[in-house]
Amino acid sequence: MTITVNVTGLSLMMGCAIALGLSGTAGAAEVAYPSWQWGESANAALLNNVRQEFEKDSSGDTVRPISVPYEGFFDKQYSEVRAGSPSDIVSLFDPEMASYIKQGLLEPLDKYLEMAGVSPDQLSVSHKVAIKDGHVYGVAFQTNPRALLVNGKLLRDAGVSVPTNLDEFLAAIDKLRNPAKQQFGFYSLSASGPAQDAYLQTAPIILGFGGGWFKAGEPTADSPETIAALKFIKKVYDDGLVPRVDSRAAQQMFIDGRIATFIVGPFLVGFAAEQNKETYENIEATIPPFPGKQAAAVTTFLGVPNAAKNKDAAGRFIATLLKPEMQESIVEIVKALPAVKGSIPASFVDRNPWFGAFVEAGDHAVSYAPEGMEEYGPEIYNIIGPAIEEILFNNRDIEQTLKELQAELEQFVAEKNAN
Repeated sequence: MTITVNVTGLSLMMGCAIALGLSGTAGAAEVAYPSWQWGESANAALLNNVRQEFEKDSSGDTVRPISVPYEGFFDKQYSEVRAGSPSDIVSLFDPEMASYIKQGLLEPLDKYLEMAGVSPDQLSVSHKVAIKDGHVYGVAFQTNPRALLVNGKLLRDAGVSVPTNLDEFLAAIDKLRNPAKQQFGFYSLSASGPAQDAYLQTAPIILGFGGGWFKAGEPTADSPETIAALKFIKKVYDDGLVPRVDSRAAQQMFIDGRIATFIVGPFLVGFAAEQNKETYENIEATIPPFPGKQAAAVTTFLGVPNAAKNKDAAGRFIATLLKPEMQESIVEIVKALPAVKGSIPASFVDRNPWFGAFVEAGDHAVSYAPEGMEEYGPEIYNIIGPAIEEILFNNRDIEQTLKELQAELEQFVAEKNAN
């Protein structure tokens, strides 16, 4: 018999309780869920709320939070999944999501969406990469579209207005640089690291210029827009206008009031709220003032490997995440966009005007994953990341490097299409 559950009100609560409570008849399960996000206070607070709700409804089933470092997380997780010994819940960014689906590594989550009373068309646009042949293989824990986060106090102290175009932005970055205070006007890629980081940190700028590494599955590395974006990134690096640190250190510098603008997701506001009241109270946000006006988004999906020991319990945990009160908590606690459309409380936006820029960005943002080649993202990072670092740190000519990169990517696509 099929149980139809209304998405709102009492019928949803009763439907979830019935569906989730059935697990107790098969014996208690302990859902293994490793993630770096258990070590981040806002994310951990939200996840613990979901865990407690799940355990309340599940007649003995529990979740085992496993806090692990971010560094090396995706490589280790993939090795375990491929070896047939995965955790019960995996965390996936957009390209990993597409890659896992292509390789047939994930369990469809359709029946768990039905338990939660959520249909696929109610899921946010970020789920495009998580749906194949009408089946949903991942649910967004959070989506973080990129907008320009601004410390309004630093701009006011420097007599600078929020920039509305590229020339104003460059002038503002220059004026906000204050060596005596170790203060910077902006952050972009400025330290060598994993290839994925080079790709991820530059993607919002490249897309903002109207460029991209791929369009509809075809390489566009040497497009005029991509070249212009790399020239901007190189200029602010060479001119000493960005701190030479990795992105995590830069996030802390923004929180500490030493970086004035940062193209980043709304999650950073949650960190600032916990750590620096002055920064938090002076936060503003706007769409990055780049000529292409295209926003990028990064989504953390939750999925269930088809080799997991406790697939059903893991799926029901994800169904719990989809409850309306949990979806609203993603906004209130984590300050990110939730999985289900219409879950952003109007009162939150009223109280936090800066969030409006992220909602606007999220309405039309595209995934930072290579368009049309998302499932090959991890391989593509390893081609593009080193080329970006050659340009920034070894002064390779931008146009020549991107011409060579274009040829390498064309060969990569031809080889994939031939298989």
